[in-house]
This record gives sequence, structure tokens and C-alpha cells, in this order.
Amino acid sequence: MGGDLFHWERVWTLKFSAWIALGFLGARALANRATAGRLEAYRAKRGIKVSVDKLQEEIWLVACGAVLSALSGCLLAYGPTFARCNLFDTSECYSNVGSSDVPQEIALYYLTEVGWYLSLILKSVVGVGRFDSFVMEFHHVVTLALVIWSYATGFTRVGVLTFFVFNQSNPLLHLSKLVNYTLGAEGSLNLIAFTAVYFVSRIVLLPAVVIRSTLLDLPGAVTPEEWSEAVVYTWYTTNALLLALWALNVWWLGPIVRVIARTAARKEVKDDVITVEDTSPAGKKES
Repeated sequence: MGGDLFHWERVWTLKFSAWIALGFLGARALANRATAGRLEAYRAKRGIKVSVDKLQEEIWLVACGAVLSALSGCLLAYGPTFARCNLFDTSECYSNVGSSDVPQEIALYYLTEVGWYLSLILKSVVGVGRFDSFVMEFHHVVTLALVIWSYATGFTRVGVLTFFVFNQSNPLLHLSKLVNYTLGAEGSLNLIAFTAVYFVSRIVLLPAVVIRSTLLDLPGAVTPEEWSEAVVYTWYTTNALLLALWALNVWWLGPIVRVIARTAARKEVKDDVITVEDTSPAGKKES
């Protein structure tokens, strides 16, 4: 492998993510202002009982989630360094760990993702988004820590693969919420589609591809000296963070299944059941 494992100078380059986060927050503020009037009129016309800020939240997350999903997919499909680091072959996900250089396309993608997660953490603080629950904030913080750790230690290829696995269900989740707000039980097919993608990507592929690779492939990709001197520490840290994220997603599967059952029974659905991030019923009038 060669070279040092820890590239802490890379962390300093992530400062540019702060500007990207500001860009996301600024764009969100402009989008909120541009859509508020139209969404209020649409809400009144259709008799939608949730607030405009909820509709804006889901529209924004659908749009940005779809873009990030497409970016990670294109990087895996067409990136020159991912021929043997993908869902079907992870044999070369760690061949660049000792290199001090990060391919430009990977560096730009990491900056974008770090900026995105910073904006999610800060959106309610600056007043352009809704407050998330403690569990969701914890999820954002753990994800951000894992992203920065993988960037500093050179595990950027498997990092992009992890992003791809996580990103596939995000836009479908928020599209399902948006349809639930506007159509109620009539939009249950979107929820079923989200649940299928969520289960395959986060419950099955995350441990079967990503965690299996970090647990088993990584030790064999380095020399015994490299393992004992540095790699063993990042092995424990990376897998602990990945397992924490997987445990959160397994825990969320229960509420998701319950909301499908409630929707099938034509009962009132609370969106905290869908995402564990909101606390008011979808059918209750908000101030």
C-alpha cells in the first residue's frame, strides 16, 4: 500500500465545505421565498392540512436527494478509479489508501456531501428548515464524522460506495412524505416503493457489501506492519460508525412497517412514524 494512513492535511481542505453549506442554505432560503405563496394557495385549494414549511422541506429534500443520488451513481459507474470498487466487486476499494492525493472527482464529491450534511445540521438554526429530532440529528452527526474520518484516512473509494447505498432511498422517503401530505392513503404505492428500496439498500446492501468489505477486505489489503501500526485503529473506528448507522436504520424499519400497516388500514398517519423526525400528525391543522 505504501505511504502514511492518516492524511490530516486533507481535513483542512474540507473548509471549503462551509461555503458549499452556505450555498445550500442560501438556495433553500430563496426557494422558500419563491414557493411560499404558491404552496399556500395550493394548500388552501386542495384542503391540505399540513403547513407550508413541511411541504417546502419535503420538496427541497426530494430535489437535493435525487441530485446526490445521481452524483454518487455516476461516480461509481463512470469514475476511472471505481472499476473494482462497486456493489459487485470491492477488491480494490483500498488500493489508494496510502496515497496522499485524492482524485479530483472524489474530492469534489466529498466536499459536496460534507456541505450538504452541514446544511442539514444548521438549517433549523438559521431558520430555513424544520427542526429534526435528536435521533435524526445524531444520524447526521455520525454520518458527518464517518465522512470526515474516511476522507482523512484515505478510505474515499469505499466512502463513495457507502454514499451510494445510503443515497438511493432518501429522495423516495421524502417523496413518500410529500405524497402522504397531499394524497393521503392514495399515495401508498410510493411508500411501498420507498420501503423496498430502503430495505434492499440500507438493511441488506449496507452490511452485505460495505460492512463486509471494511471488516474482511481491509485487513488483507495492508501489510502486517501497516495493520499493527495504524490501520487497526481506523478499522475499529470505521466499523463502529458503520454499525451504529446500520443499527439506526434497522431500528427505523419498525416505524416504517407500522406506517404501511396504518396506511393500508386507511388510518391517520403520523409522519414521525415515517421518519422519526416530526411530531405532529399529518392530518392535524398546524399553526
